[in-house]
Amino acid sequence: MKDENFNDNQMQDENNRHEIIQKIRESADKEKIPESLNPENLDRLLEQGKNSKGRNGKWRDAAADFAFRYWKTAGVAAACVILVVAAVNLMPLMNLNYRSENKADSAQSMDTSSEAAKQDTGAEDSAASGGDMGAEPKDSKDMAKADEAAPEKKSEDKETAEGYIAGSSYEELYEQIYTETENARKEWEQKRMADTGGYVEESGGSSASKNDAAASTEAAVAEDTAGTAAGYAAGGETDFSSTNVRTEGVDEGDIVKTDGSYIYTLTGSGTLRIVSADGGSMSVVGQTSLDDLTDSIQEMYVDGNTLCVVTSGYDSGLEWQGDETYMVNSRDFIRLYTYDITDKSKITLKGMVEQDGGYYSTRKVGNYVYLLSQFYPVYREDAEEAQPRLYVPSVNNELLDSSDVLYPAVPQMENGQLVISSVNLEKPDKIQESKSLIGASGRCYVSRESIYIFGEDYRGEEMRTRIVRFSYKDGEIQARAAGEVNGSINDTFSMDEYDGYLRVVATRYKDGWWGGSMSNSLYVLDDKLKMTGKVEDLAKGEQIYSARFMGNTGYFVTYRQMDPLFSVDLSDPADPKILGELKITGFSEYLHFYGENKLLGIGWETDPDTGERKGLKLSMFDISNPADVKEIDKMVLKNVDFCQAMEDYRSILIDPEENILGFSAGVYDRNYYELQGYYGVFTYNPEEGFQKLLYQSISKWMDSSGDELACVRGIYIGNTFYLCGSSGISAFDREKEYENCGNLEW
Repeated sequence: MKDENFNDNQMQDENNRHEIIQKIRESADKEKIPESLNPENLDRLLEQGKNSKGRNGKWRDAAADFAFRYWKTAGVAAACVILVVAAVNLMPLMNLNYRSENKADSAQSMDTSSEAAKQDTGAEDSAASGGDMGAEPKDSKDMAKADEAAPEKKSEDKETAEGYIAGSSYEELYEQIYTETENARKEWEQKRMADTGGYVEESGGSSASKNDAAASTEAAVAEDTAGTAAGYAAGGETDFSSTNVRTEGVDEGDIVKTDGSYIYTLTGSGTLRIVSADGGSMSVVGQTSLDDLTDSIQEMYVDGNTLCVVTSGYDSGLEWQGDETYMVNSRDFIRLYTYDITDKSKITLKGMVEQDGGYYSTRKVGNYVYLLSQFYPVYREDAEEAQPRLYVPSVNNELLDSSDVLYPAVPQMENGQLVISSVNLEKPDKIQESKSLIGASGRCYVSRESIYIFGEDYRGEEMRTRIVRFSYKDGEIQARAAGEVNGSINDTFSMDEYDGYLRVVATRYKDGWWGGSMSNSLYVLDDKLKMTGKVEDLAKGEQIYSARFMGNTGYFVTYRQMDPLFSVDLSDPADPKILGELKITGFSEYLHFYGENKLLGIGWETDPDTGERKGLKLSMFDISNPADVKEIDKMVLKNVDFCQAMEDYRSILIDPEENILGFSAGVYDRNYYELQGYYGVFTYNPEEGFQKLLYQSISKWMDSSGDELACVRGIYIGNTFYLCGSSGISAFDREKEYENCGNLEW
């Protein structure tokens, strides 16, 4: 077991840097502000920009921002130039607003069965081809025509998951989205008031629209035994890392990818670069940009000579209402841009598709990409039954047929919708199939065969989690089953599909969802989501922090002040059994199988008496005997306050075959209250335990928000490790103790 600081020498360097910055701030106070930038002259400056030919609104905004910043901090820029010139070994980093897909919610078992019909709602949407990544976005004025373009369709009766009903008309959906959800919310609030005997704050869960909620929705991910599988370049000569995914065989997008010969990077500003990488020798061979669009970059996929970029955005426009009245229409959307990168120097757009709703998540299996978005209808007072475009999502500018929108037979309080669409990359400008689920605003878990949508239901005596299962294959999406379990699900690693069964671990709140005694349960559900077996009342007073399943064995961690690691035998779905319980200090928030009979835990060391955190903890468990799991080694990084690995597992570089583990972490400076960033690379062997290979400071390229920690990625190609960011890439020789062997800046 090792206790050590992340890097004492670099911590001292950071303190020296802060002292220099403080002196700069003090000198800035003495700087004289130019008279032209005094507040009374700012309006005149902006007016001049407004009247300048060839200048647009973006220029005026930039001028205003510059004037304001200069007036507030005059003199700092000149001093900062000295800092930049004096900086040594500038490491490139990425500044990207990137939502992590992590923590889940939810939880007892109901019934269900069946199929929903497949309906192809893909409308053609041509996209220009060429070297520029941009394509003209659809104008929201086109949406005003959607009501006429999608006449009322009386749908055939379609079989769907028990407990959910396919809409038969837009009028029916209007009633469900507004009236039924509002009644459910009022009923719940009355019950909650009666149960608590106190004032109940109005819940925003029903009334619809809440576009802001879509932005804060945490997304989800996929299946059982996953990990980072090493890839092989053409000819199988060079091994390389790949994105750490939840489900092996189900790819997930990220902001950095490699194919063993090239490194692909995306920045928040919308720039895609293709970098040829041969050890420390690197060069940009292709580049394109989304600068002219308002899209926000989310992630990308690379498969052979096809590259896909997922973006999200917000569109608004005016609609004439008559009597000199206009209504502002606004909507969130996600887009999938597909490019041909056969010629790396000429990135060519092949097609683009668009779907209503805020970004939720995406997956890629084979030649199909699956888009998931969170759609919120407008407020009821702004919606009319005859305007379904205001409460039914569109894909490629065409409304979903009412039969492709499912609503719960027992109305829920939420009227947001989770929209799932498939895109065949051979037809990148078309949506193949879409489904929308009303009342779904929780999480998703994607196995190799199913997409599970799950979210909490607060009504009743205790919290439950509703689960809906969709099958997906070759772009076809069908509702198959629905059910529920008691309790709240921590994240998507707490669910796992294996041999037709869904295994779930959940934390229950038996005295009401708002408090009371906690306990934990394990449930096994069949493919109809009917209860098959269960184990309840585990680790009372604690809650689940992490879980991982492999075949017929499951492991999960609960925590209060000690960390019990439970192992479970799932070989008999009707009779799951707890095999063992290991109690250690601290707790693991992320578990990953690390070679044969080993389980890696990343979490926090804590004081067993007070629960106070003492540092970041790496644990290695021997699971050769699941009934007697042992912690065989641990390393505690004492001064780490934040670890991106526990926020977004895709950000972790982990490859047991190469025996490499890497992630970014943050340390708060107690003197200046700023977050300092590092990237650490580790290895493990039974004789020496955990060993550090690289501690690289990245705080020089971070702003005060610390967002950079979420955006740095570490990858390897052969014997070279690359640290990738928005300003460039740094290379390190793995055979020479991670000596810096090359830098590429842009």
